[in-house]
This record gives sequence, C-alpha cells and structure tokens, in this order.
Amino acid sequence: MKTILHLILVSVLCANVNAQDQDSSYLAIVGGDIHTVTDGVIMKGVVLCKDSRILKVGKRVRIPEGAEIINAEGMQVYPGLIAIDASGIVSGRGAAVADSYDPYALNIDLALAGGITTVQTGGMVANLKHGTIDNVLVGPTEWVNLNYSSTSSAGRRRVRDEFSKVRDFMRLHRSWELTSSMGEDAGDEPEAKGVKPEYLSLLKGEATARLSANSLKDLLATCELLEEYPMQSVIFGGQEAWACAGRLGRVNARLVITPRNKKWASDDLNRPSGWTIENAKTLWEHGVRFAILPGENSISLMGLAGRDLMTLPMEAAFAIRGGLQQDAALRAITIDAAEMLGIDHRLGSIEVGKDANIIVCDGDLFHYRSFVQWAVVDGKMMYDKQRSSYFAHIRPRAEEVIDEIEEETIIDAPEVVDNP
Repeated sequence: MKTILHLILVSVLCANVNAQDQDSSYLAIVGGDIHTVTDGVIMKGVVLCKDSRILKVGKRVRIPEGAEIINAEGMQVYPGLIAIDASGIVSGRGAAVADSYDPYALNIDLALAGGITTVQTGGMVANLKHGTIDNVLVGPTEWVNLNYSSTSSAGRRRVRDEFSKVRDFMRLHRSWELTSSMGEDAGDEPEAKGVKPEYLSLLKGEATARLSANSLKDLLATCELLEEYPMQSVIFGGQEAWACAGRLGRVNARLVITPRNKKWASDDLNRPSGWTIENAKTLWEHGVRFAILPGENSISLMGLAGRDLMTLPMEAAFAIRGGLQQDAALRAITIDAAEMLGIDHRLGSIEVGKDANIIVCDGDLFHYRSFVQWAVVDGKMMYDKQRSSYFAHIRPRAEEVIDEIEEETIIDAPEVVDNP
C-alpha cells in the first residue's frame, strides 16, 4: 500500500516532467521528524518553504505543483546551527564581509557539512551560501567590548566612572523631558558632553556588552557591575560559572561557554573552583541562557574531532553527557545563540515566517555517527552530502526508487490541509 509521502513524491515528480526548465520558488522537506526548538517535535512532518521563508510547518501541508522535494523520511530535521564568534569561515568586518565573501571557499562547504548555516564574525552576522553572494548578510552585531578584569582595579574604576557619567546624564535628561512635557520652561536640552556614546547605548538597552570572565573572581566582579548598571550582556568563558550560577541568573547574564574547556580545582583556594562537566546543566537549572563554542572557533583539518566548529554538535553533546537536557543543548546552538545576536525573530527555530535555514540529518544531531545530508539556506539547497567530494563515499544514501502508479491514484490522493 502506497504511503501518502510516496504519493506526494510521485505526483511532484510527474508535475516536474511537465514543468521542466521552470524554477520553483517552493521547497518542501517531507517525512522527517521536525525539531522546531520552540514548539516540540513534529513526527514525520512537512516543512514548506517559499522563496527565503518558511511558509508552512505541520503533519499535513499542501505541496504546490512543481515544488522541489527533499525526501527526509526516517531522518531528523533541525534549524540551521548558529556559530557565535566564528573565525576563518568568512572574512572582513562589518559590511565589508559581503565584499570579501568567497562562495566557493572550502570552509563554506565544510561548515555547511557540519550543519552551520549562520556565523557571527567581524561585527556582522552572515549566512553561509555556496555558489552565490546574494543576501549573505543578516545584520550587524550591536556589541560593545568591555574590559572588566578583577586583576586591574584601575581598569574597573575607569569603566565604572564612565558608566557613572552616563547614568548622571540620563537622569538629567529624563528630568528635562519630564519638565518639558508639563509645559514648563526646562531650558536647553542637556548635551551628552564627556559621555561615551557606546556606553550610553548600553544603558539605554540599544546594545549588548561583551565581556570575558572565566574565574569565579572575574565572574563575581562582572555580576557586581551588572547589578549596579543593568544592561544586556554576553560573557565569554564562564569556566567557573557553575559556582555562581544563581547570581548570573539574577543579573540576566548570558554566556558563551566551552563545556570541554578544563581547569582543575585549586587546592590553595577555600572556595569552589575549577571546571566541572555539569557547568552547562547548572547554568540551565538557574535560568542562565548560553551558547556553546568549541575550543577552536575555526574549522580545522588536523583530525581532532570535536575540537573545532565543523563538529559543533559534539561540543554540545559533551554538555549533555554532563546532565544537560538535549533540548537545552539544541537551543544553545540555535535559538539561544540567535537571541544573543538579536536575530531570533529570523533564525534559530523552525517557525512560520522565519528564514528557511534548515538542516536534515540521517540520525540524531548529537550522535557522532550522524551526517548532515542536506543544508538549506534562505530556502535554497546549499549542501547535498551525496554531491560532496568529501563525504559522499561515507554511507551514501540509497537511490530513490519510485514505482509506477496509476494516474487516478495521484488525483485521488488525500488532500493535505494547511497547518500554519
């Protein structure tokens, strides 16, 4: 007995015979288990994309005639992975990333083979596209670097003095606005003299502070700063974050961590110290959101699996080994990473209206034997393992065989309903 998926595939293949040389704006991923990230898993579902966006997601979705079909039956479908602070995949800074983008670079293909469809580098977020430079830029990263180390009391004092100036100016400006709104003479509008504009953007919530802190001492110093001057922040490192996870959660800090970045506890300290495999789990339990970054933020061909961006899920799998829930690990390399970059309204999950950045794996994303079979970026196929000169020979997919069926069976196939 023919399955609905089988009928859909045959009908689309027949339609394609009559519509050759016509480019379809539709792409459908059919039959895979869809890990939406934000709305659970849809078993044997359909993702329909139109142009660069996700149009429909559900169990029964009507597929337009002539649509390109990816048969993901028996496979796992995920949103494209997002790599924060990537290096060596694309080059340049800011808008210049588009000018220097090489769509045929080896690292573009290798990153797509690892499931990465979006990277952040040089103050810019970019999509990875093979063979085209169209619309590679997603948007700028509104991050401000802050050096707030516990080893430099003078440096910390300078940072706090600058923020104090900003806060005094904001208080004066609010008073001026209030007086003016009541129709009273408030005098000239206060000028931001001697105030750093980037610090003003931080306290106004228009930008995100980027800090580095690994030790408990540095992390606590950072928490003190965020308690006195609340702002959006991303902390890179967090090696001993498990020891102050509750406080990090209270200041709404977000972290970029490397679960395998080890540092043994010190016998000289009368406090919790060092690395623990349960770091990610502890942060998650205290409501701290984080992204995951391997030990190397570039792609390496040195043969050390799991140490570089090409095997980003393997680093997340190590956090799972430490007790982190699998759905939380998936969030750390998709939607939570997107939220840190301010692009979660476009990327990081499989939802209607979002950009169609999707990967299809032949097994669980976090299993070391799983391969990315297809990577879709902006609704277009950008990577197919079967056509890859690097991985096509490893457990190749079986050729698709379609049996002949009667024409009326195609016509009478159950109509698929929309499921927004």
